[in-house]
Amino acid sequence: MSEETNKNWAALVATMVARIESEGVGSPTHEKAITGALNAIDGVEEVSIENGAIHVTYDPLQTTEKKIEESIRASGNSVTSAKAESETPRPVTASGLAARREAAAHG
Repeated sequence: MSEETNKNWAALVATMVARIESEGVGSPTHEKAITGALNAIDGVEEVSIENGAIHVTYDPLQTTEKKIEESIRASGNSVTSAKAESETPRPVTASGLAARREAAAHG
């Protein structure tokens, strides 16, 4: 692929957002353990804890909701409910895709 073609190439990248409820939410110690465990998973892009739930934005090509739930359990916390939804696919340029792959490789 020529450099010019590479610059103009774009792909649609869809991310997923998992909303997970855990008894550990509300305790700073448990929340820190949950956040640390989730951030260690390849493909997890963002973790936030809001409104009594854990919200995890992730790349479904690199990880799964099941792996995310297993990581929460491995951190010593329970999963009381989980639901995943996809975000609107958005275009990503070749350079943006290369940056995502490099970040995943070095994650």
